[in-house]
Amino acid sequence: MQRRVLRIAFAAILLAGLSGCVQETVTGTNHIYTYELWVPLSTLLAGIVAIPAGWFLREKSSRFGWGLLIFGPIAAIFFAPSLFRERATVDDSGFTLRSGIWGMTAVHEVKFAELQKVRITSEETRGRRGAKRTNYYFLCECRNGTSAKVPMNNEVVKAAGPYFVTKLAELKIPIVDET
Repeated sequence: MQRRVLRIAFAAILLAGLSGCVQETVTGTNHIYTYELWVPLSTLLAGIVAIPAGWFLREKSSRFGWGLLIFGPIAAIFFAPSLFRERATVDDSGFTLRSGIWGMTAVHEVKFAELQKVRITSEETRGRRGAKRTNYYFLCECRNGTSAKVPMNNEVVKAAGPYFVTKLAELKIPIVDET
């Protein structure tokens, strides 16, 4: 019986992973990109399961058990709601992005009518242990001289990016790829 439950759980996880993690909803000219429902729910479930697992494992592996006890509630309280609220919208008027950890959400709004040009840029950063990481951005330059730096740092924005670039090309707004 236990083996059968494990097979069903493995099949469910495999199917969820193969189904993709970003959902595109098209309503008229609005394209809305969000995480699939299973992504925040599995994060919430993992955070909840980590608490009792950490409690029981702390005697066998103190570091791992206490890590689960600390990071389980953080995942359930902060990361899962953040994934529910992650959203990118591309419509006829512009591009809107809401992303970030719950309580520290960043909102980026770019109107097509105000754009002069868009540059796709990258920055290389180093982590604490010297690992290189390349971060990509849309640098949106407006007609009034201001600019907005929109990060392409998660799967929702990466999914919305090609349609955003397509809309820019339709409106004949110059796109400069500096990567």
